[in-house]
Amino acid sequence: MNILLLIPIFEPSEKTIRFFEALLPATTGQILIVDDGSGEAYRDTFQQICQKSDRIHYETYPQNQGKGYALKYGLQKASEDFPHVQGIVTADGDGQHHPQDIQRLIHALSTHTSQELLLGVRSFEKKTTPAKSYWGNRLTSGFFWLATGLRLQDTQTGLRAFHTALIPSLITVKGQRFDYEMNVLLATKQLEINLISIPIQTIYEDNNAHSHFRPVHDSLLIYGPLLRFIGASLVSALLDSSFFLLLTLILGRTSLPLLAATILARLASGLINYLLNRHYVFHQKRNPTAAFRYACLFLTIIVFSWIGVNILAQVLPSLFLSKLIVDGLLFFFSFHVQQRYIFTKEATK
Repeated sequence: MNILLLIPIFEPSEKTIRFFEALLPATTGQILIVDDGSGEAYRDTFQQICQKSDRIHYETYPQNQGKGYALKYGLQKASEDFPHVQGIVTADGDGQHHPQDIQRLIHALSTHTSQELLLGVRSFEKKTTPAKSYWGNRLTSGFFWLATGLRLQDTQTGLRAFHTALIPSLITVKGQRFDYEMNVLLATKQLEINLISIPIQTIYEDNNAHSHFRPVHDSLLIYGPLLRFIGASLVSALLDSSFFLLLTLILGRTSLPLLAATILARLASGLINYLLNRHYVFHQKRNPTAAFRYACLFLTIIVFSWIGVNILAQVLPSLFLSKLIVDGLLFFFSFHVQQRYIFTKEATK
């Protein structure tokens, strides 16, 4: 199988040179380096790397754009300049990926289908992993589980392998920096791609001091989809609770009035929530299939909310507290269903 190794690099060091010295004997395919706008100060370093083998191809652009941009730029170049390539393996050039592990994914790709994304997954032991990397991965793994319902041990791995048939879909995924790789994982359900985990070594040189990851800025980018969903849900929940409490004051607090108040309040807030999620969270155009699925979810949540509030209102002194608890639990259920079954690639067909 003809496989291209794609490596985005920003501001290479001597460690990068040593990485390629170890990589070349361990692999046999073509290598595409994308210089993410490192600038003139690093031109000599890139020249040293490229002179080591005629298998190495070099691409760059004037200004730093981010890892996500570099990956998509490299994928576009791969589809244009390497027409005979059947698969792509992406890796980091900072030494965190051992050449043997890269070769392991290259070999494994030939045994998997074009609708599978292979991930080189590291194990994270608290005693041996830098604190920034350990807690960062724990947070993103938890977020990924909340967003998709899937458990993935290493959501931040840059060592990935896939068939070139996925390039058109992967290029359309939003994100320019570190958020892109997380967005790809989040989009796999919509793109009908299965995730395959392959264990690899966990390597952190110099306590991961050379990482270009900016904890606050890049974490906000990574958590963007869930944060936008939370924002849309808070707006809708505020409207829903306000309408609900107002209607219960008018209609009463017995079972049937509670149902009527739940339905009327949710109708108003549900329409706003659907529009916010479609435009600002999942970024999709109008389509009947997604609207129908959302309506089914909407009705399901109304029933669960009514039943839950009805039960809790019998044991809790506050009707508002009862609704807050029930709707808080339904929040994660709603996000999971919308992410995986409503705003999907299939729904837009």
